[in-house]
Amino acid sequence: MIERRVRELVADVESASQSWTPAERVDAIGEFEAAIAMLQTQANVEAVALVDQRRVADRVAGVGSGTAGRGAPVEIAMARGVSRATVDYQLAFARQLIEDHPVLLAACLDGQVTQPAAKHIVHATEPLTSEQRRAIDAELAELACDLTPGDVRKAADRKVTATDSEAAEKRPEAARARKAVRAIMHGDGTGTVSALLPAEQAVAVWQVLDHEARCRRSEGDERSINDLMCDTLVERVTGQSTASDLSLEVGIVISITSLLGLDDQPAKLLSYRGGDYGVLPAEIARALAGSESAWARRLVCDPVDGRLLFMDPTRRHFAGALRRFIIYRDGCSRRPFSSTPIYDIDHIDR
Repeated sequence: MIERRVRELVADVESASQSWTPAERVDAIGEFEAAIAMLQTQANVEAVALVDQRRVADRVAGVGSGTAGRGAPVEIAMARGVSRATVDYQLAFARQLIEDHPVLLAACLDGQVTQPAAKHIVHATEPLTSEQRRAIDAELAELACDLTPGDVRKAADRKVTATDSEAAEKRPEAARARKAVRAIMHGDGTGTVSALLPAEQAVAVWQVLDHEARCRRSEGDERSINDLMCDTLVERVTGQSTASDLSLEVGIVISITSLLGLDDQPAKLLSYRGGDYGVLPAEIARALAGSESAWARRLVCDPVDGRLLFMDPTRRHFAGALRRFIIYRDGCSRRPFSSTPIYDIDHIDR
């Protein structure tokens, strides 16, 4: 029902926008922002209502209070196509918004306050009690209607400190206790590793990397400062002498045709502990597979549906005694009528 009505609205806008003047188009963009705020807020309200509804139904069915309603966040995650962690974060925000910020909630439902601004207020007021939040709710909602999200965050922080300075002091303590390291793969052969640290530790890490990079540059290293900082980070964390000399197991699953250069199907990047970290371009995967530190393990898949049918129990590394054995045995390339030296140890056919 909702999706159909939104689709009809989008179709009407597409039809009408052909004759809009620049001023009318700017007004429409502002109205879109208000409409998005309304829909996001209503979705949050409905998500909280679903959790409460499921909790009541589970208790009626005899489910313990500790587990009643636990399935609701999973339902929401499936409906939205996001992770359970994302839903849990959104539910925590929405519940505090609904229970302790009724004026702000009304402004969001009316499209006057965007969700980023509302999140800044909810986050800033976490150290306060429910009664304290309600006492400053109207003032913060009024500010959120007029200020940008960044200015709303600053105003909310000042108001919280003025309301309860002791509670405001506890917020940095709680934040410093939420240390975390995250890895995000971008699907283009790169990834981001971020660490949430106490401020002084974050500054110390940055200064060490920056200082080391600039020292290497002054000694003649031609890499950029950013390249040197990244390589130094990898070397310090992994304990390797160079960033590319990794001894940790990182799985790269690639088709044999792509490995041999017959096509350019992308490879899949996997952690040895599991997890799908996106894809690598075929050229990069072939370069990694051809490095001296690469090991190979044969996977046999169904040619129709791609299901894994068999996996070699052992992995192979074509170096050391095995490499010398192959060279001594064959002497030169196995290609017909070829007498060139052996360059590729890990396969026979080109």
